[in-house]
Amino acid sequence: MFLHTMSKRGLQYFTLSEIEPRVWFMLTGCNFRCKGCFRPARDGGGTLLTADETLERVEQACLNYYGKVPAEAMITGGEPTLDKVYLLSLLKGLKEKGFEEIVLMTNGYALGEDENYVTELEEAGLTEAHVDLKAFSEDIHRWYTGKSNKPVLRAIEKLNESGIELLVQTIYMPGIVDDAEIEQIARFLASLNKDMRYRINPFAHVFAYEKVTRRPTLEEMERAYEVASKYLPNAIISRSCYREYPTPPPQKTWITVYPDLTVKRRGMKDQAEERLSWLSPVRSESVIGDWKREEWDFKLRHSLLGISEAKKYVAKEEKGSGSGHVKVKFPRALHGLTRTRELELDFDGSTTIEEVLERLVEKYGNEFREKIMDGSEIRRSFNIYLNGMNIKNVQDIKTEVHGNDEIIILSWVSGG
Repeated sequence: MFLHTMSKRGLQYFTLSEIEPRVWFMLTGCNFRCKGCFRPARDGGGTLLTADETLERVEQACLNYYGKVPAEAMITGGEPTLDKVYLLSLLKGLKEKGFEEIVLMTNGYALGEDENYVTELEEAGLTEAHVDLKAFSEDIHRWYTGKSNKPVLRAIEKLNESGIELLVQTIYMPGIVDDAEIEQIARFLASLNKDMRYRINPFAHVFAYEKVTRRPTLEEMERAYEVASKYLPNAIISRSCYREYPTPPPQKTWITVYPDLTVKRRGMKDQAEERLSWLSPVRSESVIGDWKREEWDFKLRHSLLGISEAKKYVAKEEKGSGSGHVKVKFPRALHGLTRTRELELDFDGSTTIEEVLERLVEKYGNEFREKIMDGSEIRRSFNIYLNGMNIKNVQDIKTEVHGNDEIIILSWVSGG
């Protein structure tokens, strides 16, 4: 009990999802010094809290915003595993408060160094882990992070043997961690479990602590995907480590709750200003210019996601699922009209997004059509996702829908 009370971590803030109830913890401090790091949280700061104090604040933040404790929590940073006593206490407390899915985002180093850490995490209630494998080659990993990758590889092995769901992710860095490294990583992961989930993210130099390389091209990302998917059928390409969907939509705003429970809706501009402030002492001559040239390219994002989305859609379509329920989830911007967060529709055989929208118009009237549609097209202020895939990357409103599929309508105003 003494250790439980005294062990403290720096908490920068909580982030609450506007898409559905879900909370992220941003803990500060890190045992790596990645040259291309983009997280100010790595350098410490925040408010020092015990696990109990953290739990009290997150419960209050969720009750204030959602009116309930959500089912899912993400613990990220910084590096969340630095203090095992704090982390285990946090996990146990989250389970006690009713969180059903708890996801840890980690570099894995501490989990490989401590023989019992993974087992204790599982016993405490951890359900899923996302491990960042920076490089497979020891020399590249040491140069980039300042640490050996051997504990990270051991952590992946241990997590794979546990009951914790595992996702491994790597940042593609041209000339550093490119096709050759990706192939070694994919081969290693497949030797443990050929069904392991693997995500490849593109390096974004705009907010990197050091501009060690450039952003990869779409062609390079496509080659990386082809290399990885030879070994791992569950490889995907993404923009960053999001949680909302397997290949998530671009999110424009976040609900940020600080440790004193003050709330702020933050957007890309706020995030940019925070990171510019963090980087200005080391990259003052280039970072502002880089940001103005790059900003947030939605077109690029859709192209990037399309690399792995199209093939996965074809694979699902070939399996087919026939008749059944189709779940439709609505954004906050439509709740005044729909009076519900989600709805189930029955279809006899496969249908299309277009036909689903027509059914929704029948139910909610022309006001629904006017809000969602501009003629025969989806309005620019909305995106529609089928099982996590943007329909723009498939066949738009002609995309086929099958029984047990999930459709999510997102409004940029509400965080999509």
